Amino acid sequence: MPQEEQPRSFLGRWYRWIWADRSEIEKKRINSMLVLFLYTGAFVYFVIYLSILNSVNRNNTGRTVKNWFGGDPPELVQLKKERQQQIDDSYKLLRKPVSGGR
Repeated sequence: MPQEEQPRSFLGRWYRWIWADRSEIEKKRINSMLVLFLYTGAFVYFVIYLSILNSVNRNNTGRTVKNWFGGDPPELVQLKKERQQQIDDSYKLLRKPVSGGR
């Protein structure tokens, strides 16, 4: 009775131990679980990523359009300053006053 040839490399033994000796039903179950774990991990990562982006960029009003010859036109610079001042004032009104004037 001839015995099957055993793989000699570490990766070959590892593959046979992990995957090759499993039944087809178990292989399908493991594959579906892998996909579920990948999608769940991606969903959680992007939810956390977007929440961090929202908290970091809360006060940024966006970039204004630059002209070809340098910085922003003076009207846009003034508008951006006014908008930033409005945002800062609205956050000051929302915060609870504390002792010490902080």
